[in-house]
Amino acid sequence: MTSDRPRTISTKMRAARGVRCAAALLLGPFLSGCTVLGYLPPEKLPYAQLAVPYNSTQLKTSTTLEVLNVGRSPAYQFTRSEVGEVLLTQSDTIVAFSGRSKDSRKSWLNMIVFDEYRLTATRKYFFAVDERAVTATTTRESSQVLPTTTGHDRRVPASTTRTRYLIPPRRGILFDCQFIIGPDILSTPYATEEAQKIATIRWLAGQFKTDVTALLGDKDDPARGSSLVSISGMMVNQTLTGLLVELDKSPGLAQNLGSEQGVEFPHIALGNGRAQMLVQDDLATMRIRVNLPFEPLSLR
Repeated sequence: MTSDRPRTISTKMRAARGVRCAAALLLGPFLSGCTVLGYLPPEKLPYAQLAVPYNSTQLKTSTTLEVLNVGRSPAYQFTRSEVGEVLLTQSDTIVAFSGRSKDSRKSWLNMIVFDEYRLTATRKYFFAVDERAVTATTTRESSQVLPTTTGHDRRVPASTTRTRYLIPPRRGILFDCQFIIGPDILSTPYATEEAQKIATIRWLAGQFKTDVTALLGDKDDPARGSSLVSISGMMVNQTLTGLLVELDKSPGLAQNLGSEQGVEFPHIALGNGRAQMLVQDDLATMRIRVNLPFEPLSLR
């Protein structure tokens, strides 16, 4: 009897080590940040689908009719089992597509603003809040060479998208926008480039508030209003305010707005966010992520 005990204990120890090894093999890919599509189902309502109107709109080119048609495209259609509310809100110069998932986990807003004289897009916004984000996408910008009928190769932009699973899930915010900078900002002489960038973001925050107000109309016209638009507007205002407070406190941070890492700032409810803004001539593009992995804009 006594000679069998060490063998029994050794067998138990080997079994325990085997269980630990198996657990490590299963959890290793998750802990290292790799994608394991075989173990987790694909994400429902991916952000790329929610942002179809935003991504399909080209500033200075897209017209109101073209943007409205995007809302009817197959790429922006949802099943009743996934989405509980999808709305189109429209004013004289603004078109907005908003929605909420069936489980109320995700809410989103695409808002396109048009020049009242040229009738082409002058500003576009995409906002999404995820109460339980489980994935994040990372896009690597590159290029590829395509042959042409003239015999000369043509290099075109290309990108590779990877899905990263977030463990544990978290509440997060996405905000993307692209806008034609107001002539007052462009013509005003600023002491530094950083001061001009801060003024541009402050101008954007004011324009966004004005756009939401114009879209919702007055309180006596509820047909043009939407709680999704007003709630999204409030959350975007909170986010931009947090960024501006940080830049006002440390103006030198504005020099990092054009870098890949962007600028980190505190959010009133969700911890830290990160913002990046690229400017080319009179066109600015901004990306903000709060409590989510930051995917920088292309610096090409």
